[in-house]
Amino acid sequence: MDFSIIVPALNEEKRIRRCLDSIKAQKTGHTYELIVSDSGSTDSTVAISREYTDKIVVCNERGTARARNEGSKLASGNILIFIDSDTELLQDYLNVIYDAFSDDRVIAMSCAFKFTNRSPKLRFAEYVTNTYYVTRSIFRGTTLPGFNLCVRREVFEKLGGFRICHLEDLDMSIKLRKIGRTKYLSRRKVITSSRRLEQDGIYGTLKYYTDLFERTQNKRLGFHIVKLSDNKYDDYIHRE
Repeated sequence: MDFSIIVPALNEEKRIRRCLDSIKAQKTGHTYELIVSDSGSTDSTVAISREYTDKIVVCNERGTARARNEGSKLASGNILIFIDSDTELLQDYLNVIYDAFSDDRVIAMSCAFKFTNRSPKLRFAEYVTNTYYVTRSIFRGTTLPGFNLCVRREVFEKLGGFRICHLEDLDMSIKLRKIGRTKYLSRRKVITSSRRLEQDGIYGTLKYYTDLFERTQNKRLGFHIVKLSDNKYDDYIHRE
C-alpha cells in the first residue's frame, strides 16, 4: 500500500463529505486507503464517513493529535497523509506527493493551500502565509501545517506519533526537520477552510497561535503580542 490517508473529525457533517469526495476522486495509479478517526461526534459525521470507508475509529477522548494517532494505528501505507476534514484535495494530489517522496532523503512534506473564501483580505493572508512557509522550507526550517501533512510511516512511528499537545503539527515539524529533509511544496495547493480567520480575524488568530506556540514549546518568542486571557484561551481551544 502506497498511502494511508487519515482524516480526523469532530462534528463535521457540513464539511466532511467534500473532503472525502476529493479523496475518492484522486486520479492516480498508486494504491491508497482512507481512514476516518472520529473524536466522538454527536452529528452524522460517522454515518457519512461509512459511505466512503469501513476503516473508522471512534476515539474515547477528544483531541486532534489523539485522533491522528489512533487513525495511524489502522494504517498499512508506506506514507501517512493526514488531511483535516475541512480540507479538499485536487485530483493529482497523490501523484504530486508520490513524486516528491521519490527523493529518499525527504521524510515529510506539506503542500501549499488556498482558502475556500476568496475575499481580498483572506487572499492576502493566504499569499503571506504561503510565502512564509516556502521561505522557511528553503532555509531548512520547514513548517508542516497539519491540514495536509505527509510523513513516511517508519519515521512517524520512530517519533512515537504526534505529541498530545496543542499545535501538535508544529511540534511534529520541529522534530522531523531535526532528523531529515522536510519540504513545503508550492507547486500544488489544497483547499482549506478559512473559518478560523473569518471568526477571529487575522490579529485574533495570530494571538491564538502565538500563545499556543509558547505554551507548547515552553519558550517565549522574540516579539510580544498581547496574550489572550486563560478563560478566553480555554474557550477557543475547545471550540468545535
